[in-house]
Amino acid sequence: MNWAGLSFANAGAWWGLLAVPALVAVHFFQQRARRVELSTRFLIEALAPQSQGGRSWERFRASRAFVCQLLAVLLLVWVLAEPRWPRADSTQTVVIVLDDALAMQAVADEARAAARERLAAAVGGAAKTEWVVMGSDPRAPLRYRGPELGAAQAAVAGWRPGLGTHDYAAALRNGRTLVSAGSGVGECWLITDRESKVPADQAAIGVGRAVANVGFAGGSVSRAESGDRMWRAVVQNHAAEAQRRAWWVEGGAGASERRSVELAAEGVVELSGAWPGGAERMTLRLEGDGFGADDVLPLVRPQAKRLSARLGVTGETREYFKKLLGGIDGVELGAAVSPGLRVVEQAGGGTEVGGAAVVLAAGATKSAATTWLRVPVVAERHALVAGLNWQGWLGSGAGKLTMTANDEGLLWQADAPLVWLRAGAEGARALVLNFDWAAGNAARLPATVLMLRRYVEAVRDAQPGEYAGNFDAGSLVPLAEDVSGETAEAWRLEIEGGATRELGAAERAVLRAPGDAGFFTVKRGKETRVRGAAQFADARQGNFRDAAVFRRDPPAGERAEARARTTQGDPLRALWLAAAGAALVASWWPGRVDAEGTRQAWKRGRA
Repeated sequence: MNWAGLSFANAGAWWGLLAVPALVAVHFFQQRARRVELSTRFLIEALAPQSQGGRSWERFRASRAFVCQLLAVLLLVWVLAEPRWPRADSTQTVVIVLDDALAMQAVADEARAAARERLAAAVGGAAKTEWVVMGSDPRAPLRYRGPELGAAQAAVAGWRPGLGTHDYAAALRNGRTLVSAGSGVGECWLITDRESKVPADQAAIGVGRAVANVGFAGGSVSRAESGDRMWRAVVQNHAAEAQRRAWWVEGGAGASERRSVELAAEGVVELSGAWPGGAERMTLRLEGDGFGADDVLPLVRPQAKRLSARLGVTGETREYFKKLLGGIDGVELGAAVSPGLRVVEQAGGGTEVGGAAVVLAAGATKSAATTWLRVPVVAERHALVAGLNWQGWLGSGAGKLTMTANDEGLLWQADAPLVWLRAGAEGARALVLNFDWAAGNAARLPATVLMLRRYVEAVRDAQPGEYAGNFDAGSLVPLAEDVSGETAEAWRLEIEGGATRELGAAERAVLRAPGDAGFFTVKRGKETRVRGAAQFADARQGNFRDAAVFRRDPPAGERAEARARTTQGDPLRALWLAAAGAALVASWWPGRVDAEGTRQAWKRGRA
């Protein structure tokens, strides 16, 4: 038999070993008989030894009865424990799903220990075991899958959580599928910190603990009315008691003096200040607590991409767009030979202007004879017009420009298109304003201004070039250039204080900011494309009030069925039962001295 794979189906039977000390105590109290020889036979019965004081504590003396009774107890306990050995052809799959949420950083060591313990407990469940270690991030590959227990434990040791709030269903479904796809026998365990994350039928181990956490819940950089940059940060207290924390700024000339912030129970406080002069980036820090992921807030000075624009309109319209474009970061007005954006007028027909452009329908100047169209303006579901109010629109209706079947309509009036996007590649689609710009109030309507700003910013961001911005940890980082195929220059993601890795085409298409707060850079060859700061902004991950230690085992019937399929019982069970019975009989059978006394008494009785 393979003793290394030995397991017991009924671990509760080991409580039967408590009978051993009870048996020893009984033999301590046994009275030692005294042998008395008398010359007168009729006095034998009267002088028989008697115990006047009951049982007394005597020196323990091993006897045949004790040895037989002890052997019987041990054999019965062994049989009741139901020992089982793995079948020679049995296989099992053990899946460990580690919670990748950022909150697990507070209990990462406990989670690794629980995972290693669970792996060790599954050893011997079958002759062959496939170990699987994975995270709860459905986009991430498996950390390990194979027959080596040491490699699986190394994968657990290398795990580090860094994901925001996410759905666990996909990862757990994949884990159970791996069990079913193998032999159909095995376990899938989730290692997490909150029982609320665990589905009803999922085996899980909870390693959470309460933390009086205070941390940053987000930050931004804006421009004040004076034109100077200002930073703002939100500090949130997740604890049920009031908290006080020290905070300071690192950047520019160095670290600032420490200040304190008072937060009520579950309170929120906003901090703000002027951007450090001459600094391209800065870091806000909080006094540390049990969860350090939200104690640091990195920020970079935002820098938009450069977009050259050329105005092909005159008069008041030119002044309007000059002011509009001048207020958008990164837009440069000039006479570039190949501008990235043009503002032009067209009298009628199709819109044949190439590249990104704002195309205005040429019309007559407003006069007393202008007829206003009172039909409401209807907006399509599109990012350029989402959430904008067009009820105050006043105009003379649609112009003479023609919309094609491939164009995308944005605004309609009386079933006629007022505004649409001309068909073309993203970043090179023209915004067509098919109404008389001089007549009506479109130029003064806030919705029009916001729509135009959104369009210009979308065109600017779609241009190749360098930019700087602040991102939530794990959020998408746009790369406007063609990243679908291999390029001559290698793309790299450089994380300050961390690893540098090359970016393949698939990752560039959906590039995400690092999961931990800090600064990073995206480069193409020697040219910088993105200078960014990743910041913790998922306040739900900083709340530890429902974190707890718990254990949820698989259903008992499911475990019993799996054990029956992968192991076999003790083939000598009947022999052990027979031996236990024989030991009990032997313990009751009289010894040589007792047998001789019985024979003498029998003879005297007959005489």
